Amino acid sequence: MFLNINQLRSFYNAAKFKSITSAAQRLMVTPSAVCIQIKNLEETLELKLTYREGNSIRLTQIGSEIFKRSEKIFGQIMDMEDFVEELSRAKTGLLRLGCAQTPAKYIMPRLLPIFKKEYPGIKIVLDQGTTAEMIEGVLNKKIEIAMVGQYMPGNNKLKFKIRGNHEVMLVASPSSQHPITDEISVTQIPNLPLILPREGSATRQVVLKYFQSFNVTPNIILEAVSLDIIKELVKQGDGVSFIIDYAVREELQAKTLKSIRILEGQPTMELRIIYVERKFLSPAAWAFLRLLDKLGGITAAMP
Repeated sequence: MFLNINQLRSFYNAAKFKSITSAAQRLMVTPSAVCIQIKNLEETLELKLTYREGNSIRLTQIGSEIFKRSEKIFGQIMDMEDFVEELSRAKTGLLRLGCAQTPAKYIMPRLLPIFKKEYPGIKIVLDQGTTAEMIEGVLNKKIEIAMVGQYMPGNNKLKFKIRGNHEVMLVASPSSQHPITDEISVTQIPNLPLILPREGSATRQVVLKYFQSFNVTPNIILEAVSLDIIKELVKQGDGVSFIIDYAVREELQAKTLKSIRILEGQPTMELRIIYVERKFLSPAAWAFLRLLDKLGGITAAMP
């Protein structure tokens, strides 16, 4: 036997309010429609569930038993409706977020508390790695959206929003043993020992493409997985490196590193939010994108 949920809902509301009229108002139908639904339910069950007493109704013994069970059913349905409504407003849910290593250190610690204040019910699972690893994570649907640098070699499956454009600065130790002036030409950089991030880094790709545009081959002496390691090596005078502006501000202010202006202009890198298709994003991911739109430039408020 299959119960008709609409028939059961009419019976439940009539029994709850002890009134056909009140049930009809609750369900936004006519009283006769409620009566028909209850009658059809009784015919399906071959049981008498209610008696009319003037404008009110009285339950039979079996009607009382069915009401108790239907109360649990519709309580769970209301809980589900509340849950779905919260999801649609992004009050709850799960955000599977990815971030390249540099913005994970310098942007996410400022951004995530703002997001959690706006959406305290959303749980965040944050993954980080190279930009290439984050792109793979989005494509494999391990993560929904990711914050990465400008690294999109021939991949048209991804959509993106640009959230900023930043200089990638050539930096050196103020006490470097290498003869470095405050201004140099890009053609002089091959004379300097260059330290770069490992394969898969957006910074590395942007810098190598920059050199390629000038037909210059850099002297790469070392590749490192960690930006902190690169900074320490440069501070020690072991080489020079290219680092995105927001990740080196503290060192420049403290004068533990110095910037070197390139006469032909600095390379630049976009900060991007990537995803596969908007229609596949969860309400939590939509909430994150809306917050970014509201904030404007992600790094604008950073000192």
